[in-house]
Amino acid sequence: MVVFLLTASSACSPPEPVATDDRVAMVRIGTVAPSATSAPATAGSIADTSNSTTVPVPDTSTTTSGVADASGTEASNPTTTTPPDHGFTVARAVGGWLDTYRSPVDAEVWWSLSNPGPYEGDRVVLVLDSQDDWLLVDLPVRPNGTTAWVRRSDVTLSTHDARIVVDLSAMRLWAWEDGVLVAEGAIALGTDVTPTPPGRYFLNEIQAQEDPDTLFGSWVLGTSGFSEVLEEVDGGDPAVAIHGTNDPSVLGTRVSLGCIRVHEDVVARLALLPLGTPVEVRA
Repeated sequence: MVVFLLTASSACSPPEPVATDDRVAMVRIGTVAPSATSAPATAGSIADTSNSTTVPVPDTSTTTSGVADASGTEASNPTTTTPPDHGFTVARAVGGWLDTYRSPVDAEVWWSLSNPGPYEGDRVVLVLDSQDDWLLVDLPVRPNGTTAWVRRSDVTLSTHDARIVVDLSAMRLWAWEDGVLVAEGAIALGTDVTPTPPGRYFLNEIQAQEDPDTLFGSWVLGTSGFSEVLEEVDGGDPAVAIHGTNDPSVLGTRVSLGCIRVHEDVVARLALLPLGTPVEVRA
């Protein structure tokens, strides 16, 4: 059995100096009709020549009807598309520990996750499938993508409609809730040496920061993902987080140890999403 008291540190580093940049539509917050949302297109990787290379935010993906951009003006010329599938079920631990198993017929506990956890919030895991009285769940452990089974009696279930999509190539993030695009913005991501790992994760922690004037900004949203190149950060597991920033000039650059930085207005809206929200990070 592995007892899992997560001591995680966000995979981030102090921003390197970058000239102030008034980017077009660095952030969009608002409510728009599902038929008029701007969605990411999957693309190839961007090659960098340094650890802090500024990449322009393309104008073609910065507008959605009824959503304000960073300057407070209304955006226009939307790209019409169908939002991605959002529905998901989250399992919330009811006891002090959530025991997980390799299979429904395995009597030996595999991972035991502390609750609350990973910090002070409720311990949640994303449900992937079910079998009789068992649930297949995504685990917030390494390697990324690890799954296990939990007893249905050890959790309470809830269903939600939300999703975050991060496109590393486009350097942009989108978030939907109840079929509606609620946030979009440019991102800063990991360097070539400490890249942000593509994959499918979920939000497992939402923390307000006492001091918003740091590289973490006002909110840190922990995910179930981890850096695939770092063993630890500040003595803890190198968890990949989405968080704000006190320096929006770094957005559109590769500057972190793997975390995803967004505008403060964007992270404030993301912090309203439910725990367990799936996070898809595309290459």
